[in-house]
Amino acid sequence: MPKRTALVVNQYAFPREYGGITRNFDMFSRLQNWQFGIISSRRHHTTGELMSSVDPRFSLVPVPAYSGNGAMRVVGWALFAAEAFAVGLTKKADLVFASSPQLLAPVAGLAVATVRRKPFVLEVRDLWPESLVSGGSLAEGSLVHKILVRVEKLLYRRAKRIITVTAGWEDHFRSLGIDPTKVTVVPNGADLAEFDVAESKDELRSRYGVEGFTAVFSGNHSNYVGLELVLEAAEQLPDVNFWLIGSGSRKQWAVDEVARRGLGNVRFHDQVPKDELVRLLRAGDVGLHTVSPQSVFDKGMSPNKLYDYLASGLMVVSNAKEPLREVISDDEVGAVVDPTDLVEGIRRVRDADQATRDRWLARARELMTGRFSLQASARALEAALDEAASA
Repeated sequence: MPKRTALVVNQYAFPREYGGITRNFDMFSRLQNWQFGIISSRRHHTTGELMSSVDPRFSLVPVPAYSGNGAMRVVGWALFAAEAFAVGLTKKADLVFASSPQLLAPVAGLAVATVRRKPFVLEVRDLWPESLVSGGSLAEGSLVHKILVRVEKLLYRRAKRIITVTAGWEDHFRSLGIDPTKVTVVPNGADLAEFDVAESKDELRSRYGVEGFTAVFSGNHSNYVGLELVLEAAEQLPDVNFWLIGSGSRKQWAVDEVARRGLGNVRFHDQVPKDELVRLLRAGDVGLHTVSPQSVFDKGMSPNKLYDYLASGLMVVSNAKEPLREVISDDEVGAVVDPTDLVEGIRRVRDADQATRDRWLARARELMTGRFSLQASARALEAALDEAASA
């Protein structure tokens, strides 16, 4: 039986050559009966650099440079949607799969699916526009908010299946008149085989100059990830080293703040491709997952960095106890605490005895070989695509 083809529309899907958002590629490349093509932006979401790819499955379209959340970012969304629609009409597709958070990319995907009379599947990785309201970027009840809610409802209604990254959003869909049975949860995850490296932990620590108990923060340095909480922890825990890996709109703020406070136990590393990130993570002791307190997060989350930490053999400290209730619990793979208790969580992991650490790491490996393996997530995604294509 020939493989079906899925056309994926996601402005922020990075080619494998770059670090960052590779969820769609990681999932679709593991499907048994589907092949795929991805339409995404040529401009790197966090660094602004122009990307290229040798992978013919990627179609990278140009969008203008922007900084922050100004008008040019919105212009970029609109231009990407128009370009994705035009490119999508020329690509082979038995099904169109579009991913949020920005909603114009899924609108383009829905338009391609409608014109070509193909099934449409929507992936929801962030609850827009609710996240914009929760983060203070959009006033609830404003004209723009009302328009985005209408767009959100349209996308949910027209999708054959809705893919989410976490359980816990069912009430949100019900509030918009959407039957939750239409939703399939496909959590983020990691492939343990990609985290097997030849070098020992000591060799990697020596290569990267890692000394002492080191807490690693990896990911987008943006407004919602709680960078201020990480720096406050560094100030209160001078015997712990903090290593911040990645890029983003608030990275320069963090660099300047470290200099202003004179924090000698904080250093930074640029974003790197996945194969090097694996080695950087393995050189650390604990992975930090932090968020700025926002009500929308309490509905649930499934952060990529968490699974990368667990697959790398790191203990975990997170200040997202309520958002991660469907993922991990406190004392399961480290410390999962309330939003303001990050320092206490790091202390607990730092001071844990070896038996406790071994128990955490064994549980982490158990989770990553089963519940949160990329292979398990890919199987769930394939079943949802098969159902949508057959409907």
